[in-house]
Amino acid sequence: MSQCCVTSPTGAAPCCPMNGKPTKPVLRTTVEGLLKPEFKADVLPQSYYFCNAPDCDTVYVSEGEDHLVTKDMLIVRVGIKETEDPIPLCYCFDYLRENVREDIRLKNDTDIETIIRQRVKAKECWCEEANPSGTCCLGEVVKAIKLAKALKDQGRL
Repeated sequence: MSQCCVTSPTGAAPCCPMNGKPTKPVLRTTVEGLLKPEFKADVLPQSYYFCNAPDCDTVYVSEGEDHLVTKDMLIVRVGIKETEDPIPLCYCFDYLRENVREDIRLKNDTDIETIIRQRVKAKECWCEEANPSGTCCLGEVVKAIKLAKALKDQGRL
């Protein structure tokens, strides 16, 4: 729980060589902590960057763009890159997209965002280690809540 929701690698962020889109800095500890054991020796002594493109299997790109880490090399599912449940939203407290949708379906509301905010405030999170993006999940949680409410309003939930 060092500095929850903070990332600080240096260097110019490369574009993902698979899709040409910009990447975002991520701590080495994030990459190393989420890799399956058989891939850990392949990590280069460079900064790594997160590709948040939903339609790309690449998750991390090394600074020199000579090492790519793909979804299948990680011990967790990368929520932003998944289309079928279970889709992780919050890695620290184990909330899934289906948890949000179930709350909205049954109660027309959810307290998941409030619970996460309280636990973050209590310094119980470890986003930089647990979340593949290396950042706080709240943005994705808020998006999932809005989408679930819209789906419910449309009668599709």
